[in-house]
Amino acid sequence: MKKTVLYVLCFAAGVSVAAAALLVWYGKNGEKTVETAAKVQSSAPVEKKRVLTGYGYIRGRSTTTLRNKYGAFVSKVHFYSDAKVKKGDCIIEYDDFDLRKKIISTRNTLANLKQELQQQQTQLQLTRLDPLPSDYRNINWKIKRAKELLDRTENEWLTYDRLHKSQSVSELDWRSRKQAHQDALAAYQIAVSDQLKVNKGLKELRIVQAEQNVELLKVKIAGVEKELALLEEERKYYKIVTPYDGVIVTNSDTVHAWDNAGTAAACIHRTHRGYYVYSYFEEKDIIHIPNGTAGKFFSNDNGKWYDLRSFDVTKTRTATGDKVFHLVKFRVLSQVGKDITMEGNGTVHVVLN
Repeated sequence: MKKTVLYVLCFAAGVSVAAAALLVWYGKNGEKTVETAAKVQSSAPVEKKRVLTGYGYIRGRSTTTLRNKYGAFVSKVHFYSDAKVKKGDCIIEYDDFDLRKKIISTRNTLANLKQELQQQQTQLQLTRLDPLPSDYRNINWKIKRAKELLDRTENEWLTYDRLHKSQSVSELDWRSRKQAHQDALAAYQIAVSDQLKVNKGLKELRIVQAEQNVELLKVKIAGVEKELALLEEERKYYKIVTPYDGVIVTNSDTVHAWDNAGTAAACIHRTHRGYYVYSYFEEKDIIHIPNGTAGKFFSNDNGKWYDLRSFDVTKTRTATGDKVFHLVKFRVLSQVGKDITMEGNGTVHVVLN
């Protein structure tokens, strides 16, 4: 659209340039100078021909605009405008410092989880070898010992109880024997309760718990690995990479400059089928430029003429002031050298017979 405005604003000035340029073009063999053309005009009558003038720019058959996904500073520029590139070439790199910090942090988290997983796997092996905690080991022997202690303290307390009633022992000794019996009873009850837990599958549950801890860590590790993979994949969005072979025009080629997200960092032109000129003509002239119409393109880059042939007249109307323009596409028939820049502008002339 910016080019359209430029072409229209230059329309009036271009007409005079076109007239002078045509004298050179239509001289003998297309090589006569302005002076030669003047001599021909003075020596013999020349048939006047109507010339249609349009303003356009040279480009590839198709183009792709490459935009950055995230706002960032430009850190490296590998190719500049008009450079030929291959598919996969990195044109521009953006600073991904914050992303790299996230990746390092995620990698550290992953390493810690893997270390913890090794510990839990070792703990699982130990649990399978000895599933019961120390308090539950040899539970049958503990119950037997607790029962013996309970019986002994009970006999002692009963004995001291009779002696206490006859006032043969002191109140303190009686209370001490009574407390010892109560402690032994509590210990025996705990042992019985522990035995019930073992009988209900405490061993098996301890092993299952250890296995679950291992599986939980595996799930966490898998989640962090996916997160890390996404972060690694996200790094590609900090590089502008060419999708195919062609010639590029860079818009963000200043190192350390900031580009907002969605900035058109570069445009790649597909040129394997040659070069093309896109030109704008007034709507009233479109009827005279059917497909296959010959024309000439005068490049403002190098001052050279290039042979053209039209192949597509678009129906899209672009209004500027009181005039309406249509885009006409031309194939460039002449050899295009390195002295012309991609998207370089110029004047298109079509001579009507």
